[in-house]
Amino acid sequence: MATIPLQLAQRRLDSGSVVSYPDSSPVGAAMQDFGDELAAVAERFRQQKQQQDAFDAEVIGRELNGQIAQAEKEAIQNAPADGRGLHDAMYGQARNGVVKPGLFDNIFDSTVPKMPESERARFIRQKEAMRLAGSARMAAQQYARRQDYEQAEWSKAQAAELNAIARSDPDDTATFEAIRQSGFDFIAKMGSPVARQLAETGWRSNTAKALAHAMLAKDPMRAAEMLGAAPAAQAGDGETTGAEGTDLSAPAPGDDRLADLTPDDRVALARLAGVSATQN
Repeated sequence: MATIPLQLAQRRLDSGSVVSYPDSSPVGAAMQDFGDELAAVAERFRQQKQQQDAFDAEVIGRELNGQIAQAEKEAIQNAPADGRGLHDAMYGQARNGVVKPGLFDNIFDSTVPKMPESERARFIRQKEAMRLAGSARMAAQQYARRQDYEQAEWSKAQAAELNAIARSDPDDTATFEAIRQSGFDFIAKMGSPVARQLAETGWRSNTAKALAHAMLAKDPMRAAEMLGAAPAAQAGDGETTGAEGTDLSAPAPGDDRLADLTPDDRVALARLAGVSATQN
């Protein structure tokens, strides 16, 4: 069937100053039927064109989503370790309208001309909703990247501080307290309250553990006593050595700096102290 241009197909029979035929005549009836057929063809053409435009718009929309997803992936990969600028680079800054466009704007705006004209206005209206959804994704990615960065930096600082405690004089309380406070000051600057709480708990335990190791290195016998482990019993049949028979999970006597040791650490350190004290 030949294609009828939409402009022509939408025209009905001219009722102006042309020759007209009575509706009751065979010619008039035939002309009316022809006009109705043209109108029906035009409507079918319009519906087909609308369906095609909707299909093409769907294809273009899916391509756009793929481009955005790829751009987000590359933005995340190329972002600095702390995630700084990740959100703004992709989605710009929007307050009461776009203040600073991002890569999303470039991708979306370049897609608009590809859209069928009948679908273009609807497509453009979707832009800000798409920005909001993408903005939330990038904000979450930037926040997660920042948390990972802070945790990594704290882990490096903590390792250095614990090494300093383990190598220091365990009787130098002022140095120990200064190092411990320095760690707390660092932790206080972390952004996540949950991360801060976990870091503080770990820091208390780890500094006490590092101090115990310093004690072990300097005076194993004293360390055994401080950790609650009895010195080795005299050698002989049926006698025990080390910390056997002692409540190793009891609070450490005599030094509050060891109070934050975990029960598991206390058991392990006390046994190690008992063995070292016996060997010496």
